[in-house]
Amino acid sequence: MNKLINSVLLITCLFIVACSDDNIENTPTPFILEKDYYEIRLERSSTSISITNGSGDISLDIENEDVLQAIYSKYNDDWEEDNLKGHINLYGMQKGVTTLTIIDNVTNDVEKVEVKVTDCYLAYTISESNYPALEANTTLFFVNNQEKECYIFAIDKIHGRLSEQPIAKGSYEFFVTPDDALPQFSGIPGLHLNITDNDAMTKSYDFQINANSSQVLSVIQAYLGVEWGKLFDSVHTKSPAPIDMTMKLTIPNTDYQITGMLSTTSIPEHILD
Repeated sequence: MNKLINSVLLITCLFIVACSDDNIENTPTPFILEKDYYEIRLERSSTSISITNGSGDISLDIENEDVLQAIYSKYNDDWEEDNLKGHINLYGMQKGVTTLTIIDNVTNDVEKVEVKVTDCYLAYTISESNYPALEANTTLFFVNNQEKECYIFAIDKIHGRLSEQPIAKGSYEFFVTPDDALPQFSGIPGLHLNITDNDAMTKSYDFQINANSSQVLSVIQAYLGVEWGKLFDSVHTKSPAPIDMTMKLTIPNTDYQITGMLSTTSIPEHILD
């Protein structure tokens, strides 16, 4: 009889322990975000917030929907990798700052993040250059605002990313060489830069743009509002060109050449208004 009672008690204990383990496994971790501040450029592209903890069942509340739109995509259990529960895409609707509140509906944890929508901008990442003013492994950012601001950032070699502060800044203007110029230069798109370095020295530079694809000029128009149609008759080739964002800058009558690629690389935070 005692053996029977002991067996029943043992089975009961094992059942309780198994249920307890299941409860532990099914209990979500606390919901916490790594950052409480994000930036997103106006209208073009989006910024993503990865959800790596909590239940994955979340709701969003946007303080000002005129400034920001946010969409949450929850991953299926079969898709969860590296503890990713889902992601939130942020879309900038107009310049400004607003607060996004993220609520975990299971743990009841609440996270608030500040989101700034900045002017739209475009990055030019320089891979090769023999020109001192724009060296290789720097990134030139063109900002689509009234001042036509531009910023030059170097790579922080210790951390392997862009430095937090620019090494120079200034203004830019895209142009097309007028018809009264030398025939070999007429109708060629160009870039004028006024650059001020950290020693407050300002210099001006004029470059010719040599693009492998008409898509380069189209992207410049889309992100920076450059109206190429008003600058010259057509920016497109007659036959479709491959999508190649490589852009070369040269200075006429010199051997200077800068090779880089247009990209949507994000500018370091707290630089733009």
